[in-house]
Order: sequence, then C-alpha cells, then structure tokens
Amino acid sequence: MAFIEERVATVETDLGEIKETLAAQSEVLAGHTRSLTALERNTALMRDDIAELKAGQIEISNLLARIVAQLDGVAK
Repeated sequence: MAFIEERVATVETDLGEIKETLAAQSEVLAGHTRSLTALERNTALMRDDIAELKAGQIEISNLLARIVAQLDGVAK
C-alpha cells in the first residue's frame, strides 16, 4: 500500500504543478491579449490619421489647382 500512496502523492504533486503552470500561462496569454487590443486600437488611430492626411492632401491639391487656374486666367 505504501507504493500506491506514494504514487498517488506524486500524481497529486504533478497535478498541482500543472495547475500552477496553466495559471501562469493564462496570465501570460491575458497580457498578450491586452497588448494585442492596444495594438489594434493604435492601428485604428493611425488609419484614421492617414485618412485625414490624405483628405487634407486632396484639399490642398484642389486649392492649388484653383489658384493655378485663376493665375492662368489672369495671365491670358
């Protein structure tokens, strides 16, 4: 019986270690998930900023085209 009790104790110890490892890995995964969420949020902000810059570039291009057209009209 001592052998069985020893084996049971070993298995219980191993299960405890596995549970601790799983808990630690769950914390690591949660940290990665938070990092990914923050990265996705930052990417969305950058995407919005790029869209605003493109819109501003188009507005400036249109304004410059109108100025050039007016100057062409004055020069003629």
